[in-house]
Amino acid sequence: MPDIEDGKVRSELLLQHKAFIGECHIFDGSSLLLPHKLLLPKTELVSLLKNQVVKLTIEFISELSPNSPDCLRYYNILFRRILKQMNLKQVGRNYYNKQEATEFFDHKLVIWPGYVTSIFEYETSITLCADVNHKLLRMQTAYDLITGLRDPQTRKEDVEQVSKELIGSIVFTLYNNKTYRVDAINGEDNPRTKFKKSGGAEITFVDYYREQYNTEVTDLTQPLLISKGKWKKSQQDTPHKPIMLVPELCYLTGLSDKMRKDYRVMRDLALHMRLDPERRQHELRKLMNTIQTNREVQRELQLWDLKFDTNFVSFSGRILKEVRIFQGRRAFDSHPQFADWSRETRSGPLLNVKSLDHWLILYPTRNYGAASSLVQSLRKVTPTMGIAMREAKMLEVSDTVQSYTTVLENHVSSKTQMVLCVLSSEKKDLYDGIKQYLCVKCPTPSQCVVARTLDKPQTLMTIATKIAQQMNCKMGGALWKVETGLQNAMFIGIDCFHDIVNRRKSIAGFVSSINQELTQCTPVYRAEVGCCAAAFTLKAL
Repeated sequence: MPDIEDGKVRSELLLQHKAFIGECHIFDGSSLLLPHKLLLPKTELVSLLKNQVVKLTIEFISELSPNSPDCLRYYNILFRRILKQMNLKQVGRNYYNKQEATEFFDHKLVIWPGYVTSIFEYETSITLCADVNHKLLRMQTAYDLITGLRDPQTRKEDVEQVSKELIGSIVFTLYNNKTYRVDAINGEDNPRTKFKKSGGAEITFVDYYREQYNTEVTDLTQPLLISKGKWKKSQQDTPHKPIMLVPELCYLTGLSDKMRKDYRVMRDLALHMRLDPERRQHELRKLMNTIQTNREVQRELQLWDLKFDTNFVSFSGRILKEVRIFQGRRAFDSHPQFADWSRETRSGPLLNVKSLDHWLILYPTRNYGAASSLVQSLRKVTPTMGIAMREAKMLEVSDTVQSYTTVLENHVSSKTQMVLCVLSSEKKDLYDGIKQYLCVKCPTPSQCVVARTLDKPQTLMTIATKIAQQMNCKMGGALWKVETGLQNAMFIGIDCFHDIVNRRKSIAGFVSSINQELTQCTPVYRAEVGCCAAAFTLKAL
C-alpha cells in the first residue's frame, strides 16, 4: 500500500528486507517463494520509496512440492536470474551474448548468439530444455532509414514511403535491450517535446535520455515513432498509453526484402545461424560448462540445493521407412534421408491430369518476352506430364492493380479454368489485389509468377515444370499419391493466425483430405477464435 505496478520497483521495495526474508528467495513481482516458513502466517513490513512510506504485507498461501506446476514456474525465474549472472542480455523472452556478437560490416548486420530455455517436467524428471537462438540486428537505425528517404532538395522525408517501410517493423533499443513494434509515425512531435514522467514532472525526450541513460540525441527535428506496446487479447478493451520512441536510438531488426534477395547475405548468415546437430550440441554444452564453472551461478544453485546433470538426456530414435510413391503407372521410392523425388516425377504422366482448354495469361507490356518464353516452355514440358494444353488468351495490362482487375472483369467467365499473371516485380499490394479478386469476387484458380524468375534460360524449363504442376493441382488434378498403409484415414491440418496489425483477431484455418488416395482436400475453412483453440464439427462427406 499504495499499489505499485512496476515489478522492478516492487522487487526493490522487498529487497529492503533481505535480512528478514533471507538471501534465498524468488520474487516474480507478486508472489514470493521461500525455502522456509516465516514465523507468522501474515507479516507486515514498511519500505521507503523516495521518502514515501510503502506498506508490504506477506501472507502464507501454500506449500509447494518440487514437482508442482507453480514450483516449476519459480525454477524458470531462477534460471533467468542465472542467465543474467552469466552477463547474458535479455531481449524479449530470450537471452543473448552480446560479447560474442558477429559483425558483418559488408552487409551492415550484427548477430547476437543466445538461447531459448524452459524448465519443465518431461517424461519422468524435471528437465532443462534448451536450444540455440540468434538475434539479428542491422547497423542501421530508423533515423538512417528516414534520412535515406528524404528529398535532397526539400530535405523532407516522404511520409508515405517512411510509413510503408517502418510501420509493422520491430525496432531494438540498445539503452534498455528492448524491442518495440512501430505502429505509427508522429510527425507533429520531436525530441524537444515534453512528456510527463511517472512522478508527474514534465521533461523533454532529449533531457530524459541524457539523465536516464547518459545518451545524447543529436537531431532535434526528427519525428517520433509510436508503439502501442504489448497487446494481450485479455486486455483488448483496456486503453493503452502509447510509447514514444526517438528514431535515432532505434535499431532495425530482421532482414529487408532487398537483403533476402541478396545471395551473399543469405549465404553468410546461414553459416552462422543454421547449425548442424554437432555444432548445436557444442554450443549447448558450452552453456552447461559455463553454468558448472561460474562461481556466482553455483552459489545461487547451492542456496536452493539444485544442480544440473552434466550430460544430455539420451534416447533411441527411429528412422521412418521408405515411402512408395505412385505417379500414373509408375512407382518409385523416396529416400527418407533426402525426401526429394522431384527428378523422378519429371519423366512421366501425372496421376490425375486436368487439361488446359480455357485459360488466360496477363502480362505487363514490357514483360511480353518473359510471358512468351514461359508459354513456349510450357508447350515443351506439358506433353510429358500428360497435360493437353490449348492456346492461352494473351492479355496486355498496365502495372497496376486496377488494370489487372479491369481486364479480369472483362475476360474471366464461367469457362475459365486458370488465370496466369506475370508480374513485373514482387509488389505485395499488386499480388494481394489480384488474389483478392480471383479468390473472393470471382473465384477462379490462378497462378502468379514474377518476370524476373523467367529471365534465366538455364532454369526456365525447371520453372515451367513447377508452374505446370501447381496449375494442375489448383484445377483439381493430382501429381502423385503415397502408399500409407492406412484405411479410411483423414489427414487434417490446423493453423492459427494472429492479426498483429489490427491487434484484434485470431483466425484458425482448417483443411482435411476427403478421398482414400489423399489427393483431394476440403476448401480451407476459417473461424475467428478467442485464443489458440477452435472447435469444428465434422459431418459425413
